[in-house]
Parts: sequence; C-alpha cells; structure tokens
Amino acid sequence: MIRRLPSGIRLSPPWPIGLLNAAAPLVKALGLWPTLKPEKLHEAAQRKCGPSTLPDAHLRALAPRTHAFNTDAKLSLFGALAVKGQFMRGLTHSLQFSKLIEEHPEILNEEIKQPLFVLGLPRTGTTLLQRLLSMHTEARSLPFWEAYAPIPKKMGEHEGGRDGRLEEAKRTVALLGRIAPDLRKIHPVGAEDPEECFLIFRNYLLTPPGFDFGYMPSFWEWFDDQAHIDAYRLHKRQLQIHQWIEPRGRHWVLKCPNHLSGLPQLLQVYPDARIVYTHRDPEDVIASLCSLTALTWSMTSDDVDLDEVVEFAMNMAEECQTAAEAALRNVPSEQIIHVEFDDLVTDPAATALSIYEQFGYPPDPNLDAKMKDWLERNRSDKHGTHAYALSDFGLTPEDVRRRLKGAEIKEAALATA
Repeated sequence: MIRRLPSGIRLSPPWPIGLLNAAAPLVKALGLWPTLKPEKLHEAAQRKCGPSTLPDAHLRALAPRTHAFNTDAKLSLFGALAVKGQFMRGLTHSLQFSKLIEEHPEILNEEIKQPLFVLGLPRTGTTLLQRLLSMHTEARSLPFWEAYAPIPKKMGEHEGGRDGRLEEAKRTVALLGRIAPDLRKIHPVGAEDPEECFLIFRNYLLTPPGFDFGYMPSFWEWFDDQAHIDAYRLHKRQLQIHQWIEPRGRHWVLKCPNHLSGLPQLLQVYPDARIVYTHRDPEDVIASLCSLTALTWSMTSDDVDLDEVVEFAMNMAEECQTAAEAALRNVPSEQIIHVEFDDLVTDPAATALSIYEQFGYPPDPNLDAKMKDWLERNRSDKHGTHAYALSDFGLTPEDVRRRLKGAEIKEAALATA
C-alpha cells in the first residue's frame, strides 16, 4: 500500500525497494542484518585506503553515531544498507584527507577569507540564495560532485571533476531521483549545483543538530559544545583541502540549516565570516520542514512516525533560534544581513546583489544577467509544486506560535547586532 501525506507527498519507497524491505524479517532471522559496528567499519575503511589515522574527533563521534542509527532510526533493510554505505564513504574520505595532509602539510596553511554563510531554518530560501550568490565570478562554492567525491582519482587531470567524479555524481543524483522522485519538488539536487555543508559534516560523522536523514535523538543529545567546535574545525580543514586541490574564486559561499545550532562555534572558527540570515513565517517553515523530514526519513525507514517528525521539527527550530539569538549578540552589524523570505522570492536577483553590495565584496558586472538567466531556467515549479500543510501533521498555527517566535527573532537579533 502506497502511503502519502494528505497534501500528496509520497512516503512509500518505489516497488523494487519495497520488495527488498519485505525481506527484512528473514534477513534478521538469519543473523545477516547490516548492523553498524564501529570497529568493523574502521577496519574495512583502512583496508580500502591503506594505513592512516582518523582525527580524534571523528573517532569520538563514531560510537554515538552508529548507536543512533542502529537503535533510534528504525531503518528498513534498504536504509540499513544505504546508511552503512554512507558510513564507509565518510570513513574512507576521512582517511584520505588525513593521508593527503600527511603528504602535503602545506594544505593547513590555506587561508579561508571572509567566507559567506547563508543560514536560516530549513525552507526559508537558503538554497535559492546560495545558488544565486555562487554565480559571482569570484565566488567558490562546493558543487555536489565535489562534496560527494572530494579526492581526485588522478591529480593533474581532476579539474571540474573530469577525472570521473562528475559522472559518478550524476549517476548518484539520478539514483536519488528514482528512490525519492518527490524530493525534486522540495529540494532539487543537481550534480553541478552548489551543495550544503551537510556532506562536509557527514564525512567526519559530526552533523550538528538541525537536520539529518533519520530520527536520532540519542545522537542529538550527545552533540555537545566539544562536538560542535570539532565539527567546525574539521569543516575548515575540508575547505582547505578543496581549496588546495582546486583553487578557484576568492570567497566561499556556503549554506546549511545546521549552522544555526552551531553558530557560536562557526564564528569561533571563522571570525571574519559574513552571515546571511533568512527569515520566514514559522507556520510555513514548520509545515514545509515536516513534509521534507517525513520524506527524507521515509527513504531509509518504513516506520516514519509523524508525531516524531513534529517533535523533531519543533525542537530543532526552537533550539536553533535560541542558539542563533545568543550568538548574534556578539556579531558586529557589518558581518550580518537579515533577509525576509517574501523579499527574496519577490526579487531574488536584487536581493543577492544587495548582499554583495552591503558586504563590500568586489562587484561582478555580469552577475545580474547570470542570475536572471538562471532564474528563468529554474522556476520554482520546474519539477512540480511542493504542497504542504500543518494539518498533515495534526498541527495548527497556534501550536507553532506557542513554540516559535517568528518575526521577533529578527527584531531581537537586529537590536543586539
């Protein structure tokens, strides 16, 4: 039976994955379930990469991250196999990063100057804004292909992913479209599109609370201040690696909703960061976020509890707002710009141009034309309309207003910036 939200988003997997998941009881009975075992994963990654050393922070995160996926996330058979593959990919990347730095210690001398971070609660226009800002001729973003396969297969023949990494990413994106076709309506992913920092965090298993591909409260509870600062130190290390491997642009343009919960640590690691903070009516944020969360969790679980979706969305939004408010009290006003969602969607190009002008980045005379051309080719309903409603999750506007502050967070931030 196909399960859908009342607004239409499908939560059931395609039939081939459904057939695989139906074999879960037999697989468990035979003792063949793909449980995540930290030591086994670490050993397998080292066999693949050769001897190298995982950062201490990565090792610290390995046990709580595997525990959360094993016990909290209620993974389907497909989900367990997919998550195990993600762990192996992240561990492999981490070992490759360490080996590259051992061979080229000058990587850690790379300077990350005035990175531009777009952040805000999920579904507030951060993706649109990041993609527009990344079109600046001197901007450096992290396209999906580069985040997905960060280490070149052959140095010297790697620019632009022409060593096979771009084609590998295109195949992955196509597979993602078959696994969750409705995802394109909510968050379209392209192999060459700027991607979120989520993939950077995932390489070290240090994904700050804010969004994840499963219900994992034990991991979110484990994520303390030390984990947050570790996450951003290793985030910077990856930017240095990318910048060394393929130098281009003068300033990074980055984004991820998870940055809200770690904003104090982000600013500690990147003290000259420029922050673009997007705002939207919390009723729309929560309705859209719950819809996206239910869909992404359904990719790895056949047992998505909508009450848990609501708990996650409301807690995450509230905690992110609180962390951001506290951090922004110490941010100089010239380092932050607030953007209203309605203003952004009314005139996206003008909003992006204004950001660059206010922050004083060098002008790009062709940026306006590039953005308008892209907007014409990528209308918001290109892949279909994302329909969502609070009622899909048994919520009312009053429920949201009781928990979230809405527009007041912007006013408070402006008053203290």
